[in-house]
Amino acid sequence: MLSRVSARSLSTATKAIKVAARDAPGSLTNLSVVVNNAGSKTGKSGVAHLAAKFNFLNTGSKSALRFTRESELLGGVFSTNVTRDAIVLNTQFLKEDLPYYVEALGSVLTNTSFRPHEFVEVVLPAAKAEYEAAHVSNAFTAVESLHELSFRKGLGNPLYFDGTTKVTVDEVVQFASDAYKQSNVSIFASGANPEDLEKFIGESPFAYLAPGSSSAAPVELFKGKESRIRAGGESGAFIGVPVKNSEFGKYETLSAAIGSSVLPGASSPLSKIGATSFLYKYQDAGLFVVSVTGSAAEVAQGIKQAKKVIDSVSTTDLTNAAKATQLSVALQSTFESPLEIKADASPVKLGEFNYVAIGDVDALPYASEL
Repeated sequence: MLSRVSARSLSTATKAIKVAARDAPGSLTNLSVVVNNAGSKTGKSGVAHLAAKFNFLNTGSKSALRFTRESELLGGVFSTNVTRDAIVLNTQFLKEDLPYYVEALGSVLTNTSFRPHEFVEVVLPAAKAEYEAAHVSNAFTAVESLHELSFRKGLGNPLYFDGTTKVTVDEVVQFASDAYKQSNVSIFASGANPEDLEKFIGESPFAYLAPGSSSAAPVELFKGKESRIRAGGESGAFIGVPVKNSEFGKYETLSAAIGSSVLPGASSPLSKIGATSFLYKYQDAGLFVVSVTGSAAEVAQGIKQAKKVIDSVSTTDLTNAAKATQLSVALQSTFESPLEIKADASPVKLGEFNYVAIGDVDALPYASEL
């Protein structure tokens, strides 16, 4: 049986907040808050990541220690992360504790203390640790570089704070003030009665969110750029093509036709050479990536073969990938981020692309050699 889903805007002081809820069997509720136009693409490099690290710390009404202890007693869990588009707060708890967590999440957005000593002692070290953990992966570093080449600013900003650009606690406070507004906020609940959720939101600190929204900067797409990064560990070569939202259908179909990382078990031209593809999708644009990782010798040969695979895709290949495209989109779609992308078998010419080689770059080809 399908769960009942309610998606609406509230008619109280929180009327501009988007709410989607569905009741479900069982005793657990998953409650998430997504603050759009508050991700790494917005503002100074790293400021969104630092703002996210302040989430669930001290607020005007409750210390971080008290909230953590109370949540532990309730058996709930909570987390926060930053994407290129948004700051996301997630909680999971027993259904009867919905009022407590609605109150807590509302307090995070409206009443976080942003204390200077927390910034120095907690936020900066936590952000640095997450940055360093992510960049242990050469593949992550390469994809970050592809974003920078493809978009420069905005979506090209680093996902995590790297310490290069100085950010002050006052700048984090200003960022939160600009971003945490009603029309930027969406609330998603699975395993919650929609009417109860709306009632609790209207009675919570969410009612104190400032009206209005913030807008993202215009996106520019750049092609024909190249970066080579010397690094220890696994080598990799990455082809990237920035795409418009209207092209998502075409590139999801291309990905399914040649071999998508979303469908790793499927036999495909790229899987036969140890390569894969993926379309990173954002609110304002996307980035289609084809990659090969492994030893330098394997990568050098594999990325050349991958380029040939892309160039040789036929209209018949794209048409035959329609079902795989539907499956891939369905697997990527979530309650919080539903995707409405249809397969599009229109011919795709790779043309100019961006390219990143990482690892033992002396053994890896240049873009012009592919």
